[in-house]
Formats: sequence, C-alpha cells, structure tokens
Amino acid sequence: MGRRQKRQPIPAREFSTKRQNEETQATEEGKSLLEIFDHPISSSLEENIEVLKKLLGNSDDVIFRRITIGNANRLSAVIIVVDGLVDKVALQNNVMEPLMLWARKIEAPVVSTSEAIRSFFSEQLISFLEIKEQTTYPELVDAVLGADAVLLIDKLDIGFVLGAKQWEHRSISDPATENLVRGPREGFNEVMKTSVALVRRRIKDPNLRVKFLRLGTRSATDCALLYIEDVANPVLVNEVKRRLEVINNDSILENGYIEQFIQDTPFSPFPQVQYTERPDRVAAALLEGRVAIMSDGSPSALLVPATLSNFLPAPEDYYERWLLMTFIRIVRTASLLNSMLLPSLYIAFTSFHQEIIPTRLALAMAGARAGVPFSALIEALLMEFTFELLREAGIRLPVPIASTIGIVGGIIIGQTAVSAGLVSPIMVIVVALTAMGSFAVPSFNVAISIRILRFPLMILSALFGLYGLTAGVILILLHLVSLKSFGIPYLSPVAPLTLSGLTDTIVRAPRWLHRLRPLMYRPRDRYRSGKITSYFQSKQAMHEQGFEIPPLLEEREKEGNNP
Repeated sequence: MGRRQKRQPIPAREFSTKRQNEETQATEEGKSLLEIFDHPISSSLEENIEVLKKLLGNSDDVIFRRITIGNANRLSAVIIVVDGLVDKVALQNNVMEPLMLWARKIEAPVVSTSEAIRSFFSEQLISFLEIKEQTTYPELVDAVLGADAVLLIDKLDIGFVLGAKQWEHRSISDPATENLVRGPREGFNEVMKTSVALVRRRIKDPNLRVKFLRLGTRSATDCALLYIEDVANPVLVNEVKRRLEVINNDSILENGYIEQFIQDTPFSPFPQVQYTERPDRVAAALLEGRVAIMSDGSPSALLVPATLSNFLPAPEDYYERWLLMTFIRIVRTASLLNSMLLPSLYIAFTSFHQEIIPTRLALAMAGARAGVPFSALIEALLMEFTFELLREAGIRLPVPIASTIGIVGGIIIGQTAVSAGLVSPIMVIVVALTAMGSFAVPSFNVAISIRILRFPLMILSALFGLYGLTAGVILILLHLVSLKSFGIPYLSPVAPLTLSGLTDTIVRAPRWLHRLRPLMYRPRDRYRSGKITSYFQSKQAMHEQGFEIPPLLEEREKEGNNP
C-alpha cells in the first residue's frame, strides 16, 4: 500500500474565498450543506473545525473540546460530542487522560507522516473499545449526531469515531400490551442494542445474524435485522433487506413507520406485519424461520412474515399444557367472531328474521324495544360509538382516571340511555359482550381491524338481513384469501392447507408433536426436534413394566419385622 500524498496547505484567505464561492454556487443549485461538503476532510485541524461548526450549526449542546497531545510531537486535537448523549467519564478516562497525560511518559519517536500518526494513536494511545476511522465530513456529522465522539488530530486527514453512546433510558420492565400469567416478565425498551442483547441472550446460536443499518435521510435511525442464517430462507431475508433499502423518508421515529413502508397491501384493514414487546416471542419467531426488525427509539420489534394465525395466540399459550390452551384458544376464537358478528346478527334478527328468535325471547325483546324511537341500526350505532368513545378516552387518560371513566362512565351512560328510552337493555348487553370479545383478542391491531369491519357488516345487515351479513363475511374471506405477507398467504396454514401447521392454530398440539417448523415460511432447516423428545414417547422403551419408586431398604426391613 503506497504512502499517502502529502497535501499542500491552502492559504487561509484563498481557502475562505474558494469555499464561499463553492457554497454560493451550490446554494443556487439547491444543494444542502452536507452535499456541498461531501468530500474528504482536510489535514488542517482549524479547517476541519470551521467546516464542522458550520455543518453542525450554532448549537449550544455540541461541544468542541480542544486538547494538546503531550507526546513528542505536541499535536493539537479536538474532541466533538453532543452533550447528554455520550459517556463523559469514559471519554475522560480512556481518551483525554491517555492523550494529555500518559503520552508525556511515552518516549515516542518523532513521527511526521499521516500514516505513522494514525497508527501510533489508534494502536498505542487511544484505549477505547469501539473505534472507527472516517474520512468525509458527512460521516463525521452522522457520527456526532448518532451519539458517538469524534477525535480530530492536526496533520491527520482522518477522524476517529469513538463509540461512547450513553443516554438516559427506561429500564427493562413488564411489556405494557402483552401481559401474561405464566412466562418471563422482560420487555424491550427504547435502546435498540439492549433489545438485541435480550434476544441474543435467549438464542445462544452462532448462526444468529444481526445486521445493522440506518434509515432516514434527515435524521438517520439505527435499525437492526435479525435472523438465523441456517433456518431462515435466504430469499425472504433478501426481500426484507430490499424493502428496507427502498425506504426514503426524513426520519424513522418508531418502527410503525417501517411497518407502513414495507407491508404488501397498505389499503387492507388487516395487519401484515406483527409487532411485539417480548424478547421470548421474537426468539420463538426467529427459530421458526421468520425475520425480526428493530429500530432505535421503539420498545417493540417487527416480525415478518405475519399470517392471521400469528396474531391469535397469546404468549403463555406455549408455556402451559396443551389441553388447557386449546380450550382457551377455542374461547378466544369464539370471542373474535362474537365481537365482529354479534351486533350484525342482532340487527338482522330484529329487523328481518324474527321467526328465528324463540317466541318468549322475541316477546321479551319486543317489550324492551317498545319505547325506543330508533331502528335497530341507529340504536346499535349509537351505543357502539359511545363505547368506542369511552375506550379511546380511557387510553389517553392516566391509569387511575382511565379505569374510573371506563367502569363508571359505561355504567352511568348505559343506565341513563335505557332510562331515557334511547336504547333497549338488550342492546346494552349486546354491545357489552361485543366489547369484551374484542378485549379477548391478544393483538391490539387485529382487534382494531375487527372493530372497523363491524360497522359495514351492521349496515349490510340493516339493509338486507342475513343475506347482507353473509355477503359481507364472504367478501372479507375473499380478501383474506387474496392477502399475502412477504409472499406468504395470509390464511396459512389453513388456506392453502398445511397439515404440519395445523398443530399450532385453534388446536394447540402437545409440544413434542411440534417437530416440524412451520413449512409455510419455507425454512432451510425443516426440523426443530428429533423423533423422540419426550418421556411419553420413550417410556415404553425406558420402563416396560411402568415406573414406580420402590420403598427404601430401611422401610422394607421395618415392614418385614412387623407381625
């Protein structure tokens, strides 16, 4: 490798005039300052400081700390940081103290070339774990704004980027949206590297790959792509990378931005990307052959692909016995159908198909609605809108007030509406059951989709009765069948049918029967366990006559001595 050519310094007046002319010309062409100075840095420290101050603006939280390196060369240097984003103690102990104090005790040879200076400082003086070398002004600006420290040394045309990130953040706590009865209580926080570490702690596999990337043109956000190399399909991984590379937005403030940019059908009410705040759920998805996406500043991770069957299980479904969880899943599926269809069925029965209702119940419903001046549709829309308003108000208010508003407000408004004759008591019961059914759905975004679809189904039922409701359900099923998430059919493994995938749908088979990974994801390694993985499968070979703990020798002797 040849020696770098030594630059001839430009006189200050000539350099200033030349730069002003370049800036004026570039500004007229509509270029930004970063585009104007998108070129290698200078070997002059003063020139680099002047340019970086111009690029970083006149901000009081950007610190330029000048120091003099106390080695044989007596070089000037500057450390550039953003106050509040870096670990000042680490910088002081591992950078400033070695350069300003320890260097005086080192009998360093007098070095004059830039390559010798670079080697001397990076290999002998700077005792920092994360260190990179950057050569352009935009790279240095990104490093400073990305919470790194930048060290510039006179006569050196490179900058040292030191990984000194440290800021205040929320500690690891229970996930707010995914509560459970049995299982780990850890949830992600807003620091991406902490979230990645939580997943890495659960998957101690050398094939786990973590790829860092930055998204956002104006405010670059650190993101991470996680997958297991010998499990995830490489075509799927490449497709996820391609969709992320297409994103061209000012900033990514939360991974909800990413979800909207990479989904297949943005006009569908159903989510095609799953998000979770639980590291154990991400680990389980990666072991199935899926891909996870994390972004700095977001306490959740995105999982792709996502099918409808991924949104219905709760986290503790896999930690409890299969028979109990199968019953719970059946109840959960019934509650989902109940939350979508119950108001529409009530409207269709009371408006068009009274003969379906038992006689006594029909007479009770007719008596309850005798004084109601509105039709069943208006009555249902009025109550549904009221409960949606209470639910939205409860989310935005503080927790103690929200619980009071949800309980007291619902009771008072429902009782008052019935007393005023605006709605019937049966309608209050129907809307309450509908709301409880939507609360039983584990995924918040799927519950919102069901709440949205409830209203057009109510209108179709009011216009055409059960025929309209049936037509609406058929249209929803047609849409679900045509929907895909990263090339995977949304109703997999039911449509198209995959027998191995049916062990984890409404019926959750015993854990030792989950030998195959979900084949709908086309994993590279199809098997997650061996043929025999449980005592139930091997007990015949282990204990032909069954297993029983024999009594101790002392107990047998004692029993033999008894008459």
